[in-house]
Amino acid sequence: MRILFTSNPGFGHVHPMVPLARALAGRGHEIRWAVVQDACPRVEAAGFRTFPAGIGGDERRAAFDRCLAEASSLPPEARPERLFPAFFGGVCAPPMLADLLPVVDDWQPVLLVNDASELAAPLAAHLRGVPHVTHAFGALLPAGRMAEAADVVAPLWQAHGLEPRPYAGSYDYPYLDIYPPSMRFGSYAHVPVVQPLRPVPFDAVGDVAAPVVAGDRPLVYLTFGTVFNRPDLFYAAMDALGRLEVDALVTVGPAADPAALGAVPPNVRVERYVPQTAVLPHCAVVVSHTGSGTFLASLGLGIPQLCLPQAADQFINAGQGAAAGAVLTLAPAEATADAIAHAVGRLLVEPAFGDAARRVRDEIDTMPSPDEVAAVLEDLW
Repeated sequence: MRILFTSNPGFGHVHPMVPLARALAGRGHEIRWAVVQDACPRVEAAGFRTFPAGIGGDERRAAFDRCLAEASSLPPEARPERLFPAFFGGVCAPPMLADLLPVVDDWQPVLLVNDASELAAPLAAHLRGVPHVTHAFGALLPAGRMAEAADVVAPLWQAHGLEPRPYAGSYDYPYLDIYPPSMRFGSYAHVPVVQPLRPVPFDAVGDVAAPVVAGDRPLVYLTFGTVFNRPDLFYAAMDALGRLEVDALVTVGPAADPAALGAVPPNVRVERYVPQTAVLPHCAVVVSHTGSGTFLASLGLGIPQLCLPQAADQFINAGQGAAAGAVLTLAPAEATADAIAHAVGRLLVEPAFGDAARRVRDEIDTMPSPDEVAAVLEDLW
């Protein structure tokens, strides 16, 4: 059967969906992916034919920066409540829907699988009478945030002669939840059917640095992902790691320049990109922005973390990780070199953090695999 995946282009939106797409392909289904042109080569490298769809390139970046600036007056942890509806609902959904409807008409999939921030697919599915499922990229988005996004896209539904659905139609079919059940955030009362799905790490392919080799000292991995990776964010953290008896690996993202960081401590190695599946098995501690991909992949290996959240769902992840006892968290204003060095030092020597992280790892291991969930989805058509 033909199954269409749709997503926003960020690594953190595409990568969590790849294991399920591969599982469905392995069961004999034909998979294609609708995503902005910029991301098509990356999705194709993962093994899927693509349909270019939605706003991308400089236009997308400018729109994101504009929405971010409009939310900048709010405290960092409150900005996602304004940014998510404005950007993913107001900016991304209309052009995505315009490109998606012809794809659905021409290719005629029997199922749509959309990432939780891609709000055009539920409407396209309703218009064409096709079932769809929403695939999480991290924690379940707060109900209020999704309700605001639904209000923003409601005119799209009305323009096509449909009554707007609650939460933009995202939960009208099963919600594929990759978050460990014991760490769930907030109420799930607005989500009628939840299908757990084990988060399986996936890495982009292409030119990468030399392999990671574990040395005699603990390895600490530092990343701010592929979006929130300004050079100034790294300085305090690298200063802190330079004070410790560790080896540190820092990645600045595929589009960034390691040389922009200037001189680094002798125990710190800086690269653009190293696959996390190659890094994390060697790590004693992970220090990150707490993006869902890094956060869940580290928990899946039982690694304690220092969370330095910056935006988006990162504050939710940091809070839930702290509640589980598996992480320490520093807010942006608290993340000085002294505080980071102290926190990493604690994570290295206090066993409670590793014990808690391994409890979450064991829970993740029991969640249904992508192949098991693929079998469940076959009952939808």
